[in-house]
Order: sequence, then C-alpha cells, then structure tokens
Amino acid sequence: MIKVHHLNNSRSQRVLWLLEEIGLDYEVIRYQRDAKTMLAPASLRRIHPLGKSPIIEDGSLRLAETGAIVDYVVARYGKGLARQRAMNPIGAIAIGCITPKAL
Repeated sequence: MIKVHHLNNSRSQRVLWLLEEIGLDYEVIRYQRDAKTMLAPASLRRIHPLGKSPIIEDGSLRLAETGAIVDYVVARYGKGLARQRAMNPIGAIAIGCITPKAL
C-alpha cells in the first residue's frame, strides 16, 4: 500500500486525486503547518530534510516532488493512462501539455 505524506496547503492533493482516480489503496499521513511560520513540522522534516510534501512511500521506495510522483504512479499503476493521454490531443490540451496553437 502506498503511503502519502500530506502537508496541509501543499500539492499533495494532486497525488491523492490521482490515487483515487486509479483506484489504488493508500494511507495518508497528515502533517499541519505551523500557523505563524507556515513551515512544516519537525516530524515531516524527518521524512524529507526540507519538510517538503508530497512524498510517497511504495515499499522501499521513497519519492518526493509532485511531477515525479505522478510519473511514477502512472507508469507503475496507470493501466495505460500515459499512452491514452499522449494519443488524445484534446486531453493533452485539457491538462496543459500542449496549447491549441500547437495543433
């Protein structure tokens, strides 16, 4: 099961959305920012030295950065999602990969 280290007000919502769309089981480990400084708590900095989120753990793999996580999850569990997206220019426009002028 994938573990998602989720920091409030971060891009980890995108990872959670992807996991829901694919239908994967996952566990969310929640962290709250300091209300005054907006910094991540020390408990998240033990997972990532800079206190960044999202981070996933999939077995022995620990991966940070939204784009890298999305690429990994789609490649490993996406059941052909990447191929379908690349073959559909309208879908590519919708997700911002290409602009209408490129067509």
